[in-house]
Amino acid sequence: MSKKLISNKTWMQIHLYVSLFFIPMALIYAITGSLHIFGIRQNAGAEIVEVKVESQMAQNMRGNEQQVILETLKANGLKIPSNTEVRFFRNSHSMGDLKYSATLAKDKEGNPIVRSVDRHWYGVLLMLHKAAGKWYFDVLAVGFSIALIVLYLSGLFLTAFCKRSWKSASVAVVLGFVITALAVAWSL
Repeated sequence: MSKKLISNKTWMQIHLYVSLFFIPMALIYAITGSLHIFGIRQNAGAEIVEVKVESQMAQNMRGNEQQVILETLKANGLKIPSNTEVRFFRNSHSMGDLKYSATLAKDKEGNPIVRSVDRHWYGVLLMLHKAAGKWYFDVLAVGFSIALIVLYLSGLFLTAFCKRSWKSASVAVVLGFVITALAVAWSL
């Protein structure tokens, strides 16, 4: 008789503790993903203020984006972001973090504006869901993705693929693949 390297009890404990560890990630992805599908975006409920840049500052903007943003915020009594490093993203200059940011952009008429966005926690979590945060949350997200695969596979192995109801379990798996494939195909 050969001994198992890892007993079923150990697999069950691993399965249990990994799934418990990732409950917060599952909730974040489930809640933000579902609400996003229903049109609730990251700026829902956020406090957004748009201010026109003074014409004097607008003339000397190129290369001075950080100074223009900071002076416009100060002149209008708006909060200064904790991180004032300027990043260029989507045709605008931005500073701040997921919670509070200030962006130098252009309005519909092409005039320079500074836009400050103070998001609520839902907006921050949705931005994390979209991988717009720091790298360490992304590492946790990839770990969660891997854990989902491992948890599904280990769950199948732990139950020995439902020995008592193998046929109905197989039908459920096949239906899952067929319906998902159809949904993908119809979405193209």
